[in-house]
Amino acid sequence: MVMQSQDSDVKDLKIQAAKAIEIARGLGYSDDEIEKYGLTAAAQGRDDPEGFKAFYKLIFGKEIPKHALEEWIKPLYAARAEGKGLVIEAFRGSTKTTTLTIAFTAFRIGKEPHTANLLIQVGDDIAADNSQQVADIIDNSPGWKLTFPDVVPDRERGWGAGGYEVKRADLEYTQWREMNADRKDPTLVGVGYKSREIIGKHPDGVLIIDDIHDENNTASSRELETVRKILTGTIFPTMTPNTWTVFVGTPWVEQDVLHYVASTGEFMHVRTPVMRDEKLTWKQKFTKEVIESARKLAGSIQFARMFMLDLSMAHNKVFKYQAYPASEIRFNWPLVGGVDYAGSGDAQKNASGQGDFFAFAYVAKLPGGGAVVVDGVLDRPTQAQAEEYIKRAQEIYPHWMRCVVEGDGKGEEFIQTIKRNPGLKILPLKTGGKGKAKRLERQMSPWLENGTVRISDAETPFLAELRRELDEYPNSAHDDALDALYWALRGIPDVLSMPRFDADLPPPVRKQRQRNPFMALARSQP
Repeated sequence: MVMQSQDSDVKDLKIQAAKAIEIARGLGYSDDEIEKYGLTAAAQGRDDPEGFKAFYKLIFGKEIPKHALEEWIKPLYAARAEGKGLVIEAFRGSTKTTTLTIAFTAFRIGKEPHTANLLIQVGDDIAADNSQQVADIIDNSPGWKLTFPDVVPDRERGWGAGGYEVKRADLEYTQWREMNADRKDPTLVGVGYKSREIIGKHPDGVLIIDDIHDENNTASSRELETVRKILTGTIFPTMTPNTWTVFVGTPWVEQDVLHYVASTGEFMHVRTPVMRDEKLTWKQKFTKEVIESARKLAGSIQFARMFMLDLSMAHNKVFKYQAYPASEIRFNWPLVGGVDYAGSGDAQKNASGQGDFFAFAYVAKLPGGGAVVVDGVLDRPTQAQAEEYIKRAQEIYPHWMRCVVEGDGKGEEFIQTIKRNPGLKILPLKTGGKGKAKRLERQMSPWLENGTVRISDAETPFLAELRRELDEYPNSAHDDALDALYWALRGIPDVLSMPRFDADLPPPVRKQRQRNPFMALARSQP
């Protein structure tokens, strides 16, 4: 009987809505105006998924993606009803930040302008950018002004990266301030997860922790433990019984924050991969063609992680490596190059994109020890163009030390050719009969895994290919960037503690009594 009553109520509402639309049309209102009125009424009058759906369309001028409504917003309200938070794993590009970090936070501020809201992300800059986007909706969006016309910026109290304050224009300002006398935190602030600003914050509105992992803080168990300590010691204590708490992101490793939080039992947990059993999650944007392109660009292991939310493929990786912030790399550090030469004799293969690459890796010595892959070249050049690449690197970097060139096969021919240019700092080395398994897996892999050699997190064609080859090895289509890196590392035995290679090297390059190039740099500074 209760179910029949509810069905009857819904039917009556639909009849009333249809009659209202007919009356509005009779009064000359357009369908767009009628729709906008209906959306405004829903967004104002409802605090549920349907109310948010209406708000989303008013703000962005388009429907909320179906997966965002069904798999994130509805579970979020369900978790709230159970007194829990929500953990959302979602594929890259799924509009999770737009929907949750920006739009849902704005919606909650409109519904409860007296609350404090906190966004936490991997860095202060991105957190400040997203909180500014929320503030821009409140300040400038016509959809906001329709839905929450009386919730406006309180510029006197604060309206900037340090914190955004709102006020209710339908109340006397003194009355509004009295209502908020106990709230010490701003209406909205965004900070990085390492920020000391988090300490003492107690958001009773929304707390959204959005993608606080990256290549750097997931590179080792020590880095992961640091993030977990911040989570348990700084972030968790901010929560209040009333907080809408959402952890959202794309998984990195099995011990990351998303998995840890989900394991506590205090949060509902949902997963949104780009497709399930070949059924597309967001077919309007991520078509089969787009997904296949993403697979090719990312490589199978990273595609599985970023788009399918599957970490199992990474278990059998031969190479594990750590990132190094590109912003911290300096132009005047000592650099060594490594070349894996590919001849251009097979023009047909090169034209079809199937031939091997000429790969040229740039590796810098770090002041505190170790090395970082700065960048490189990946091309199918002529012999003259390949020689020009080496010459250009030596000219550009002020402390270029040498370029190691593989001296086997076609590389030997290339070395004989470039010897005509005595100004090039070339060091020819041979494999000595060592196969790839020994050279790459046994010798190079430990340096990458323990962080002696790290890879810049810059996005360049060479670094993207190098990461792809590291992830896909030994099944990648090419391993030219890997070989180039190996030869560059052979040129710095003093950094990598490679006494077994010293016999291959000319006396000036051997490990013993190596001069510290940074001492010379320091002496040369004014």
